[in-house]
Amino acid sequence: MLRVSNVFIAVGLLAIALLAVPSTGQAQDLPDGVTVDVIAEYPSLTPGVDKILFRKITLKPGASWDSTVPAQSVCQATMGELSVVDHTSGESYTFRVGDRWSTTPGHEVTLSNSGSVDHEHLFYTFMPAK
Repeated sequence: MLRVSNVFIAVGLLAIALLAVPSTGQAQDLPDGVTVDVIAEYPSLTPGVDKILFRKITLKPGASWDSTVPAQSVCQATMGELSVVDHTSGESYTFRVGDRWSTTPGHEVTLSNSGSVDHEHLFYTFMPAK
């Protein structure tokens, strides 16, 4: 199991917090080749967390997405590979099927799929209480 404690991936996070459209089940205003599917939303019993969002992100081969991580998430790759450049920390990562990682809010990241198959990962995002 891969754990990355200081890198928080914006993949689902930005889409969840800023772009999710519950009526359609998908996020909007994403780059070509990137989709975020809404799977579920749950109320949270954790102090400081309003709700937990469950999403799936897909990046087609050649797709790339620049974003800022808006909230903490826990992610797991289910298909293909994902390359992440964390511009905030200066580090780069590659996640493959079965890898798990978490994200840190505020990090500027670039997500990309340079492989020949779709990359997919599932993620839970912890939306802070306001």
